[in-house]
Amino acid sequence: MKVREIKHGDAGRRGRLAPAVKASAPAWSARQARAMDGEAMLRAMLANCLAQIVPNAAGIARGSDDPEHVHQLRVGLRRLRSAARGMRPFAACLPSGWGSAILPVFEALGDVRDKHVRATTLAPRLREAGAPVAELDGPSEEDARRLRALVRGDGFQSVLRQMQSCTEPDEPTRGDAGSGMARLKRQLRRLTRQVTRAARRFDELSFARQHRARKRLKRLRYLAEFAAPAFDRDAVDAWMAKASRAQERLGRHIDLTLAAQRFASAARTDPGAGFAARWLRAKAEASTRKARKSLRRLRRARTFW
Repeated sequence: MKVREIKHGDAGRRGRLAPAVKASAPAWSARQARAMDGEAMLRAMLANCLAQIVPNAAGIARGSDDPEHVHQLRVGLRRLRSAARGMRPFAACLPSGWGSAILPVFEALGDVRDKHVRATTLAPRLREAGAPVAELDGPSEEDARRLRALVRGDGFQSVLRQMQSCTEPDEPTRGDAGSGMARLKRQLRRLTRQVTRAARRFDELSFARQHRARKRLKRLRYLAEFAAPAFDRDAVDAWMAKASRAQERLGRHIDLTLAAQRFASAARTDPGAGFAARWLRAKAEASTRKARKSLRRLRRARTFW
């Protein structure tokens, strides 16, 4: 799907919307992955990200209220940012100000996604525990309209078109063979050091540093997925399983902690929210230990690169 098609259609076509699109495995072979120069590697990574971003953006622009479209577009944009950041020395083709242009969409996606998760995952558990959950409503119609307007907006559309042009240059330059994978491997080693350093005393870190560790783990996993075709499949699968488990547990811990903070703030004017805050803090303490264990398992895992 071309970027120019995203804005076509309207909410009346909801019944014919395509399902959400997940990230696909990189299409390049092991030989290609090892031989690509940095610019060619980045172009291939961008094309892979856009193959996830464009159809999910189209679904939202045409009126979809499917939470999976929201989730997959957000993942696609996060993968795009990770790719551009990881391959920064080769990113001359990227449009100026692209990060600022996609930020409003990314933040709106996060707001809608967080409200949906709180309403469908956290609220039932709080109700079962007897806590008030009035604050955990799902995304509103206004939230959906705002997101749709941002996705349809000229700023976001223009950046996606320019990104797509970046993947199809008229005269691609030829850099040093293998420089793309060399850069990826350096980034993987650096992020691995940062993530495993956090694993040593994860439960003693400030929440801000725990959150930073989660973001770094996401970037590590996304870049590892781009590098994976160049390496042994069994080794890749073994490492990815541990990375996915650690990412899942860190995500659960961060969500519980943020919810606990939100209810603690509400308790200043709503005494009933105090029960929810205490319950969530207890769950967050348990999730800290689980996150630490999964990070330590990842630290002991053999990297495939």
